[in-house]
Amino acid sequence: MAVKDERGNWIDAKGDAIPPKYIDPVDKKRDVLVEKLIRKAVKLSKALAEFKEEAFDEIEKYLSWVKEKYGVNLYTDKGNKQLSNFSNTQRIDVLVASIVEFDERIAMAKQLIDECIHEWSGGANDKIRMLVEHAFKVDKKGNLDKQRILSLKQLKINDKKWKRAMELINDSLKIVNKRRYIRFLVKNEKGEFETIFLDIAKL
Repeated sequence: MAVKDERGNWIDAKGDAIPPKYIDPVDKKRDVLVEKLIRKAVKLSKALAEFKEEAFDEIEKYLSWVKEKYGVNLYTDKGNKQLSNFSNTQRIDVLVASIVEFDERIAMAKQLIDECIHEWSGGANDKIRMLVEHAFKVDKKGNLDKQRILSLKQLKINDKKWKRAMELINDSLKIVNKRRYIRFLVKNEKGEFETIFLDIAKL
């Protein structure tokens, strides 16, 4: 139900107390609908979170059992894992992704790149400048796009300062966290694996 005060008045978005008799039936019906669906969404979200933890726990127990059976450490934090049923019609993928960020050396790399463009002559400068500006453009949160910056390394430029800038880009990357993902797949009638979507936005 909507937020109410001790007198039963409904509290609106501005914090004002509105007696129920003055609230439009449309607003009341919308309030019931929204809160009903949100309660169900919260319940489903909690169930999915619990299932995710259960799935990881079950997989870790299985891999630990295999390790003991063969005396080989098959379970590490590094690398992805793939488990299939006997007929290979169902599969579980465990994906490990490293979260990387740039440190202060990325600013030094950008400075060297700017110096290169300033020093060079020729018609290609404008194109390279546009690529660099695009690569170092930040998003609304002020974050750099790592893939765009790393794509600069694909440019075949024979210049010592440019190469040093590319080395600095490499050196500036550091792993700040790791995240595990789990994916469930089943084969369709064509014999192709399809993901079982647990994200409502993808259904």
